[in-house]
Amino acid sequence: MRRAAIPLLVLLLAGCGSSKTDIMFECPSPSGAKIATLYRITSGDAPGDQEMRVNIRKAGSELDTDMVSFAFRHGYDAIIHWNSEQQIIVEYPADAELTHQEPAVFGTSQSFSATDSISMSYQETPSTHGYFMVEKRCFNQP
Repeated sequence: MRRAAIPLLVLLLAGCGSSKTDIMFECPSPSGAKIATLYRITSGDAPGDQEMRVNIRKAGSELDTDMVSFAFRHGYDAIIHWNSEQQIIVEYPADAELTHQEPAVFGTSQSFSATDSISMSYQETPSTHGYFMVEKRCFNQP
């Protein structure tokens, strides 16, 4: 019995401490030169163990999950509006807990031109249990 318990314990502990990343959707800028990605980081099974994040980067570059422009918990959806190449609005569930919020994104931290910046605006929007009951979540036509 004791011999069987050790491998079982090893299997149980192997999953501890790891996080999982799921890309929910990507939203290109009007020109297609940049991309905003909504993704979820999950570190457990409880609702508080997941965080929704937005990353903005040069199109074609790989997602770096440590480069976060906006993040929230207790909400599971977002709507992204590109008003121009330099302005983006993110709608998030009204009951969400904001964990990270930047007023602007600069190219040096997100791998596009260092002289280029994107103004970020945020808007609370009523939701149904943290989700928006809409089909379209990406708006990129100014």
